[in-house]
Formats: sequence, C-alpha cells, structure tokens
Amino acid sequence: MNKSKTKVFEEFFSQFQLRLYKQGEMLIRADDDPQGIFCLTKGYVRQYIISHTGEELTLHILQPISYFPMVWAFNNTPNVYFYEALTPVEIGRAPKNQVLEFIKNKPDLISELMCELLRRYEESLARIEHLVFSDAYRRVISVLLYLATYFGNKNGTKIIVQHRFTHQDIASLVGVARETVSIELGKLAQKKLVEFVDHNMIFSNIAKLEQELISTKNL
Repeated sequence: MNKSKTKVFEEFFSQFQLRLYKQGEMLIRADDDPQGIFCLTKGYVRQYIISHTGEELTLHILQPISYFPMVWAFNNTPNVYFYEALTPVEIGRAPKNQVLEFIKNKPDLISELMCELLRRYEESLARIEHLVFSDAYRRVISVLLYLATYFGNKNGTKIIVQHRFTHQDIASLVGVARETVSIELGKLAQKKLVEFVDHNMIFSNIAKLEQELISTKNL
C-alpha cells in the first residue's frame, strides 16, 4: 500500500497501544470474532484457511503497512480466516466502530483501502488459476515469483528474499505436500533459477524464471 496516501490512517492507529506477537502466535482465529482492525507495522502475518481434512492453505502473506481483516469490517460478515505471526510482529489494533467512523468521510482513503483489497483479490485469482490448471512445478514457480515480487530486495542484477520461507511455508501457499515442494525446488535449483544461501532465497535471473513458467504451460 502506498504509505504517502495512507499516512493519516497510520497516524490514527498510532494513538492505540502497540501489541507485540511472537513468531507462530495467533492474532485472529477463524472461530473468533476479531477484537478490532489490525495495522501491521513490523513483520509478516500469514492469512490462511484450514480444510475439513485439516490441510492448511495460505491465502496471503501480509507485510507492513497492512490493515486486516477489512472485509469483516466493511461487510460485517463473519471472519473465516486465521491470521498468524510468520515472524515477530508489531501490531496496532483499533476498535472497528472507531475505524469506520474515522474513514467514513474520507473518500480518498476509502479508495486507497479498496485498491489494496482489489490487489489482493487479483493475486488470489492468479493463484487460483495456477492451483486449478497447473502442475506442481508451475505452482512452485508462480509462488516463487510472488515471493520475489513482494518480499525481494534488488541487489545488482539479483533479487534476494531475506526472510526464510521454509518448504512447508511454500507448500501451504502452493497447496501440495512439503515433500513435493522439496522435489520441485530441487529441479529449479539444478537449473540455477533459485539459490538458497544462509536462509536467503536468491534469484539471479528473474526473467528466466518467468520464462520457465510460460514455457511449461503446454507440457
């Protein structure tokens, strides 16, 4: 989200006490009514669902500055998602009614928040397409491109993702078993399309990885 356009919203949240969560700690459970709107200021938060068979599927990985759960806030629908601290996180939390009262006469802010929701929706559609139509290899590639885009830092011609996304983290994004992810990552590593060094994920040629996704569509 563009921080400059939502600075006033960040300032609104700054009046509330910051809350610290440890890695792996649950912020919101799917069976609980959220205690307010959360503003993520530091760290990563995983939004996921659990199937009736107990399988987890990660829908989004939220990063600063993100606000959630906004669909619950705007539509007054039950929250059906889990939100878990993927890393140590710092959170501001404001009562829902105060948030809605604050933004109701600010069309520019509402528009920016809606744009963020639509961006996540667009990401979800792309991921659903790969989950339905792609094999495991292409699913893993699509998730790696997602991680490189939203969590990578440019270093010369390389893109480096410094957070350690485990094979299980990637499996929950892809929707396959961890063992399958390990096999597909091994194939990509052999092709020099991704490298793992000191818990960093390194992409030396992201264009080549994108081409690999396209070239395997008809295989």
